[in-house]
Amino acid sequence: MSKVPVIVTAAEHVYAVLKQWVLNGELAPGEKIDQDAVAARLGVSKMPVRSALDKLAAQDLVTLRSHRGVTVRPLSEEHLDDIYLVRCNLEGLAVKLATERLTPDHLVVLREMLREQDALAHQANADTDRILKTNKEFHMYIYRLADRPVLQGTIERLWEQSERYRRTLLVQPGMVDGSLNEHRHLVELMERGESEEASRFLIEHNRKTQRVVLEVMRSQTNN
Repeated sequence: MSKVPVIVTAAEHVYAVLKQWVLNGELAPGEKIDQDAVAARLGVSKMPVRSALDKLAAQDLVTLRSHRGVTVRPLSEEHLDDIYLVRCNLEGLAVKLATERLTPDHLVVLREMLREQDALAHQANADTDRILKTNKEFHMYIYRLADRPVLQGTIERLWEQSERYRRTLLVQPGMVDGSLNEHRHLVELMERGESEEASRFLIEHNRKTQRVVLEVMRSQTNN
């Protein structure tokens, strides 16, 4: 049976592209977005651009101001703290629930993910986007095991908001290896069925990330 083709509208395409530009820093924090330039670059009218920006504003990635245009939301200590306050609580719960539902087949998948992360971490030329992608896939696979769609959806939205902050970590010496070691320990705790300890460890894993990002932000401000 032939597959039904997936039709992507102009608005969906523009939204996907703009979102990626914001997340990967091509549109920098605090930068004003020229809607005419975006429309011309993507070969569309301004209408799908405006629609895409409305969606990004709802996700807290850009800021819309009457008569002042649209800007990429700046990075800030307050926003970082707000994101991680909620992330730690929700992801800690998701790990606890996931551990209680873990099966041997799930462990096979998680160990394969760890092997892929290890291979990427030791490549001569680090692929930043791929490292971030495999890191997210690892975490999201665990959270999906909780089988709580509302919880999963909320966590995914928070991850998108924090991706711009996490990118700063990849330039820090030893950060990727350190994160991988913590991933291994998390899987070990889950394998042993220590759901409460796995939850606490995940929260500390996230808090460590937050602390390093904060140090980098303050260092960049001082420089």
